[in-house]
Amino acid sequence: MYKLRQFFHLDEKLHHPLHVVNWQVSALRLMLMAVLIVSMAISSHSLYIYLTSQTPSYLLITSGASTIVFGLLFFSRKHYLFSAHALLLTITAFAVCIHLFTPAINVIQIGATITYVTPVIALLLIGRKTAAYYMLLNLLPLYIIFQDLGTPARNAQAELLHNAHFYIHSFVFFFFNICIPLAVWRTSLAAIHLQQQLQEHSQLLEQQKNLYRKFFQNAYSAIILVNEEQQIVEANQKAKQLLNLYHHPLPCHSKLIFNDVIDESCKLYKRANSILQIDAKERHEKSLSAWYISDASEQFYLEQQFKALGAQHHQTKYFNTQVNLPNKTWLSEQIDIAVKGASPFIVAIADNQNLQVLEHGVDAEQRKLLYKHINKIFEHHNQANSAVAYLGSGRLGFIANHNGLLQETAKQWQQNLDFWLRLGNLQYHAKYAVSIAAYPQHGYSAERLLKNAVQACELRHSNALYSVFDFSFKKQRLGRHEMALLLEKALEHNELEIYLQGKHFACGRLIGFEALARWHSHLLGPVPAGEFIAIAEEFGLIEALTQYIMGKLCQTLSNYPVLPVPVAVNVSAQDLEQEDFAKQIKAHLKKYNLAASAIELELTEYSIANDRAHTLMQLKSLSQFGIKLAIDDFGTGYSNIARLIEYPINRLKFDRSLLDKIDTDRNQHALLSGMVKICAKLGIAALAEGVETTAQRDALAELGMQEFQGFLYSKPQPIDQVLAPYVLQLQAH
Repeated sequence: MYKLRQFFHLDEKLHHPLHVVNWQVSALRLMLMAVLIVSMAISSHSLYIYLTSQTPSYLLITSGASTIVFGLLFFSRKHYLFSAHALLLTITAFAVCIHLFTPAINVIQIGATITYVTPVIALLLIGRKTAAYYMLLNLLPLYIIFQDLGTPARNAQAELLHNAHFYIHSFVFFFFNICIPLAVWRTSLAAIHLQQQLQEHSQLLEQQKNLYRKFFQNAYSAIILVNEEQQIVEANQKAKQLLNLYHHPLPCHSKLIFNDVIDESCKLYKRANSILQIDAKERHEKSLSAWYISDASEQFYLEQQFKALGAQHHQTKYFNTQVNLPNKTWLSEQIDIAVKGASPFIVAIADNQNLQVLEHGVDAEQRKLLYKHINKIFEHHNQANSAVAYLGSGRLGFIANHNGLLQETAKQWQQNLDFWLRLGNLQYHAKYAVSIAAYPQHGYSAERLLKNAVQACELRHSNALYSVFDFSFKKQRLGRHEMALLLEKALEHNELEIYLQGKHFACGRLIGFEALARWHSHLLGPVPAGEFIAIAEEFGLIEALTQYIMGKLCQTLSNYPVLPVPVAVNVSAQDLEQEDFAKQIKAHLKKYNLAASAIELELTEYSIANDRAHTLMQLKSLSQFGIKLAIDDFGTGYSNIARLIEYPINRLKFDRSLLDKIDTDRNQHALLSGMVKICAKLGIAALAEGVETTAQRDALAELGMQEFQGFLYSKPQPIDQVLAPYVLQLQAH
């Protein structure tokens, strides 16, 4: 039974080697077998007729048909199309031969009937085009019948075929009652199986669709599907909520949602009160893309706050609102720009000789009129490089072109700044003494030119109203070189001491210390920190000073393992420029077996202004090691909060210059309030430096400031004295 099922391809699991549909091979073999049985039966009977009546035509036609069908039965699997066409052609040829060579009229009618059914067989086995071809081919036997072509002796021999009635009905019975029904049955069986497969496939597709919908609809991200016409055809729940698509039936055009472009490069769009961002576009099909949408409102508005605060900070950084003139920072940058231009110019310092009258006899608003008039003087001269700034304490700084005669230039500007002006009820005499340094004769940097101009001002004769820098002034500064030599020796002989100043919460609870270097020279006596640190920076000793403090601090802290708070060490720009700075810091900690949390590094804004890539790499290395990082004296340099976000900063220490007028200056109050709020959002601790009164502390606390450092809480003291209580605590344990 299994062999028969296998031979007739009744098992749908069998696969045809030429990728022909299985049921077609099965239907072909069933037809061939039925035709073979009929033709063999007729051939056997034709042999009897031939022996009795000597009529060979029946035997030749039937035996030939049987032989061909028998061969096709075995060729049908490997040569399906050939076998199918051969069967159809055999049927047609069989019918034509019967008509041409058979004298029996009844038998001729059988041939005509069979050949007319070939289109049906072709439609089942091959296809509609082949069926149409055989419909046309059947015109040939029809023509032969109509023309009555055949053997001349047909009428005479019409009675030679015995049992013609048996042939006709047997052949018709087998062909139409067995052969065709078997083929149709096999076709319907295949159709049923195909329907079952389609149902199973449909169920699988439905399961996949439900699974897709589950993951799509419940996705964490907001996703929309967009076709080639930029229409939104589907959206998950998050996308519908985010884009408010409940009022826009899908599909709808994406321009209805993304029509208000804010930033095309960042793919930012405004939608009602939200800022939307297209994070990614993925093409999943030829005509369908998945867009991943996010709500970037908080990030966008935070960046806007950064820009607004940056602009406000920029004004505070570069502009003195008390006199409506730029400040020293702005002037320094203008000098840098002028240096890059390579054209000669002067840097001048102008000191007000009637400052006491101005400060005591003129109110603040009237003073602004003075500086407004001074600004007009510079506008009147309209020099390409002229720029004036207020340096504090009535002192002005400016840059201007010169004609090569420096004394004449200084004298001319002194005369320009000598005038009378009515300020309120007072007729004020503005009289400035001018001292200048020239580029490139007296320096190649803003710092050096400003210092030399200040030196010319400070060393100007008391009766002189103008002066020009002279390198002979350097002789008066040789003491700085001698001090640098003494500092170098002090570092070698361990003469510098470490003092600690506490950092506290508003309630007074300690949160850390700052390490401060103190130098008591055997020759010079106590040397102010600001003075010897400047010497170290000027003569290239700052790196040695930092490593000295770091090593001595780590050695001391190793004796106090119970110290619960970190100690901060100041780091300069020169330190960060070292290739192995981070390795050196880690080496100090490992040498004395200290945790990374034992110290904190404080950097100035200037120290991260240069070589951003190198600085960022160093700071990330230290941060990943576990060392906390802080920005010291924030508000005095060239950075803003938005830029500092790029760095792994844990704390901002606001300089006292931002805090000194917190009670009276509304702009300063608003600026500081915004900065503290942004620090809170970013998780950066905000600390106020130089807090000396409870009024300052309370005003800062109202703004949200939580950390403080200053004389109100503690003064710098020797490290051993500060850490003495922890010795007792260690002994108790």
